[in-house]
Amino acid sequence: MRLSFTLFLAFLTAFAASAQSYYAYVDSSEVYISSKDWEKAEFFIEKALEAEPDNGNNSLLLSNLATVQRYAGKTSEAVRNYSLALFMTPNAVTLLKNRASLYLQLDSIDLAYSDYERVIKLDNKDLESLYNHGMIAIGKRKMGISRDDFDRIKAISPRSFYAINGDAVWHMAKGNYSNAIEGFGKIIKARPSVDAYTNRAECYLATKKLVEADKDIRAAIELDSTNGTLYMLKARLDRLRYDEMQLPLDLELAAKYGISKEEIKQFKKQ
Repeated sequence: MRLSFTLFLAFLTAFAASAQSYYAYVDSSEVYISSKDWEKAEFFIEKALEAEPDNGNNSLLLSNLATVQRYAGKTSEAVRNYSLALFMTPNAVTLLKNRASLYLQLDSIDLAYSDYERVIKLDNKDLESLYNHGMIAIGKRKMGISRDDFDRIKAISPRSFYAINGDAVWHMAKGNYSNAIEGFGKIIKARPSVDAYTNRAECYLATKKLVEADKDIRAAIELDSTNGTLYMLKARLDRLRYDEMQLPLDLELAAKYGISKEEIKQFKKQ
């Protein structure tokens, strides 16, 4: 009896020490997360998981670990740990959104689409997920699904960026350029951005409104002068204007700022 009691006390002591170590490691990881020292944050989170592998908080801890690894550029490890956390808490909306956004970063479009679909089933008022799901659906040419997503956003928050930009992108994809131009104009008025100017310029090019396209491309370049895609867009405008002097200069800038030789070669063949 005395031996059993002694063993029980030893167990309690070990358990208490383990718990103290666990929360000490968690606290340390949070300090390093705050200072963006991803290597040390990862180390202490992993030590906490080793100390108490069955702790009920480990889903959150695995999520933190995945996010730290994502910032550290360890994307495959991040995907694995988001997935482990979701195995423990499969209906965690934030976890699903984090993994979906990482899948988008990795161009794993189908996997991102699936995660956003799960989020929407759990919370059909999540604007960001509805928007991203709708945008991916456009890329998949699932125009009816994307229309439903954007209509849902408009019903919840009609003046939001998600509602206006989603609607404009949908109309652009459908070739309804006047509606798209109107929508992008609203975005530019409220929040000028490279994407908004670029999208509206694409609409202007499609409708042969070259002066307006030129203004938008130049406005986009003012916001981001090292974006090679903008110089490729400018090269398309040069070609439509038969500007043989400016065209090679813009292609040179496109190459300088990241556009591949193969893409430029294909453009020249067109």
